[in-house]
Amino acid sequence: MNAAYIAPTITLFRQDGTMDFESQEKLFDNLIEKGMDGILVEGSSSEFFAMPMDQRRKMAEFSIEKVNRRVKLIIGTSNMVADEIIDFSNFCLDAGADAVMILPPYYFHFGAGELLHYYDHLANQIHGNIYIYNFPDNTGYTIPPETVLQLTKLHSNIVGIKDTIPGMDHTRELIKVVKSQVPSFEIYSGYDDNFAHNVLAGGNGCIAALSNVVPEICAAWVRAFRENDMEGVVKGQRAIDRMMDLYAIRSPFLPVMKEAVKLRGLAATSVGTFPMPCATIEDDAKILELLQRVGIC
Repeated sequence: MNAAYIAPTITLFRQDGTMDFESQEKLFDNLIEKGMDGILVEGSSSEFFAMPMDQRRKMAEFSIEKVNRRVKLIIGTSNMVADEIIDFSNFCLDAGADAVMILPPYYFHFGAGELLHYYDHLANQIHGNIYIYNFPDNTGYTIPPETVLQLTKLHSNIVGIKDTIPGMDHTRELIKVVKSQVPSFEIYSGYDDNFAHNVLAGGNGCIAALSNVVPEICAAWVRAFRENDMEGVVKGQRAIDRMMDLYAIRSPFLPVMKEAVKLRGLAATSVGTFPMPCATIEDDAKILELLQRVGIC
């Protein structure tokens, strides 16, 4: 059974707030060596929302150079200004990114008609593959499956969606509505523990953040699906279910995710963008306990 796990990477910073490209390269290399199928940069886990555009362009260029087509590379180009999305998307695609990923507008709530017009406008001017990013917890509303289907029929360069919803109801509906008519359309869940359900329902896997911390577990889970190894599938589900507690250590979860990557020796600091809080000594103890529970010290 086919499946894929794409890592939405965190952005690593030095203590002074500048980007730590040395640690970032180490993170990329570890993800690729451990078997991730792709890398997403400048998604929600990367703190794109607090990065100035010149910093985002540097990260895009660096990622394209270092990933170097070893795996699929998707770059998040979300912005509240449509012209900046178009410009940044074409910059990334021209430089060598495989695709871009774009949120809907996220301040006011928009209906199906406005969303159709929005993505139609972007897809007409972006000369490369686009993934839609549905994240209702952060945008305040959900993109209807029927709208996604309409867009796939209008634009061959709209190739997939990341559906970041805790449950599977909306994702299952996407699979039924869109894949039944456009089988090549890629549908990924945005939470790690939905990976198996997504694949069994006919989706493509997930783009989910625990892969930053335990890529070996995520890659083994994918292999189990590909090899029809049910025991391995169950083992992966149980390990990820335990690791999901990482998200609950604090809110927002990003400082904990970064601290976990630091504790695994892949980052020099767990510094985030202002006003993201820092992880604590108490957080470290909880992270280490979780890693030990899944057999990683």
